[in-house]
Amino acid sequence: MPTYQFYQLDVFTDVPLGGNPLAVFPDGTGLDTKTMQALAREKNLSESTFVFPSNEATRKVRIFTPAAEVPLAGHPTIGTWWLLAEFGYLDLPDDGVTRVTQEVGAGILPVYIHTKNGAPERVVMIQMLPQYGRSISDVSRLCSALGASSGAVLSEPAAQVVDTALPQLMVPFRSLTDLAALPSGGSGAGLSQLLREVGSDCAMCYSVETAQSDSTVHCRMFAPGIGVPEDPATGSAAGALGAYLVRNGIVKSENGVARVTVEQGLEIDRPSRIDVEITTDDADAITEVKVGGRAITLIKGEATL
Repeated sequence: MPTYQFYQLDVFTDVPLGGNPLAVFPDGTGLDTKTMQALAREKNLSESTFVFPSNEATRKVRIFTPAAEVPLAGHPTIGTWWLLAEFGYLDLPDDGVTRVTQEVGAGILPVYIHTKNGAPERVVMIQMLPQYGRSISDVSRLCSALGASSGAVLSEPAAQVVDTALPQLMVPFRSLTDLAALPSGGSGAGLSQLLREVGSDCAMCYSVETAQSDSTVHCRMFAPGIGVPEDPATGSAAGALGAYLVRNGIVKSENGVARVTVEQGLEIDRPSRIDVEITTDDADAITEVKVGGRAITLIKGEATL
């Protein structure tokens, strides 16, 4: 019977049992879509990735939640390339920055691997330029769907769907206390229904009040409709949030770059840190979205099928 090696990492952290867990199958050759989906369901993490050779990129990466395949996601990208660098699947210099490319559902996208003393130090992904979707003006309904108290969600800037990898709803909160009080998954079915109406599955809730002095925003992300009541670290949503914050003037560019540090996962004891860089031109239009971070490998195993 064939066996497939896998690793489990914590992403957007350098502390074991923090961040967002990820399963990586570094060689998925021979696996079909049905089996990959079953393995992702078996692992029951936010995402699992399967790596293949590619004729168009350095590697092809397929990303699965327990319920569905997704075209691109942040912590799976950071964790997958960290793992490939750490265990010698790539030819990298001992020190420096190497550009690789990944073939994913969203297209061919670059990733930058920073190495030091022969080990990965940081991985940075380039996300798509932001696309802006529907806004929500009914703040009362949004509060109800999220399980928030009345007035907890701000009306300005308006909650809005932003897409740099996946369409996700950005939701501004009045205070850290209001945000921390939310139940994981919001109201469940009610939140899922509202998100579907605006063309999303995910709500990225944020406050500019933070627990750590060097963070820009405190975040919680809920996606109950796709089997993720609360995500400890969401790279795709962090990139979209960075674009939203810059567009709404909440974070300013300095010399053409706006930097956002996202803290997430504290309420579910998976503290995470995500670094976002938004590059802008002379007219303040966004020209590039970068999301980066670290990871740590915890588990190595084999699946026998």
